[in-house]
Amino acid sequence: MISLSSFLIVEDELLIAETIADILRNEGVRDVKLATTVEEAITHIEASPIDLVLTDIALGTEKNGIDLGELLNTNYGIPFIYVTSHADKAMLDKAKNSRPNAYIVKPFKREDILAAVELALFNAKHSASVSAQPELIVKEGRAIMKLRHHNILWIEADGNYSTIHLTGDKRHVVRQSLSEFQEQLPCPGFIRIHKSYLVNSEHITRINASSVLILETELPVGRSHQQNLFDIFRK
Repeated sequence: MISLSSFLIVEDELLIAETIADILRNEGVRDVKLATTVEEAITHIEASPIDLVLTDIALGTEKNGIDLGELLNTNYGIPFIYVTSHADKAMLDKAKNSRPNAYIVKPFKREDILAAVELALFNAKHSASVSAQPELIVKEGRAIMKLRHHNILWIEADGNYSTIHLTGDKRHVVRQSLSEFQEQLPCPGFIRIHKSYLVNSEHITRINASSVLILETELPVGRSHQQNLFDIFRK
């Protein structure tokens, strides 16, 4: 069951919207509202509290789901999920910059909707833990750097070294183990998913039993870390 009181679906294809609404109602969401445009969505948001928004990126109008996502972040502070069937890189770049809490790719299954809702709620609840200690101090060669937690996507171990993958396709290689990073970084903001990977939960856009998606990069989940990963997301 989903512990939400009010959910808003913004989708211009009525059959898809009703399918998602039925899934949510069957999971115990009492109040599911529907909108087909950004303007109609804002009317709902300003009329009564909304816990979570799911919006298609392409709405067939001048304002699209990304426009709505930016408003939800800057004006309303409401977590949201993007639904998209597009793989256009420029659109994906713009979408991820608006900081959605999860993604769903069409065509989708019931399990995809439920997993995205669970992920979005987790990210919304725990995003503060990533920003509570906003900087990681690391040494690369003779240089000492401060890296903002939000800009870290994942850290990958390679022997005695680790590669820190950052937003903007940047990376730094440092002589430090993942265990040392775990001691420095907040949990559950940063999660160990594999003997070689420590990920920033803020940037996880999809999760399943064997992998997670960080923006457009799929990373494996080690068998010994699967239960811990799902336990964290269910809290």
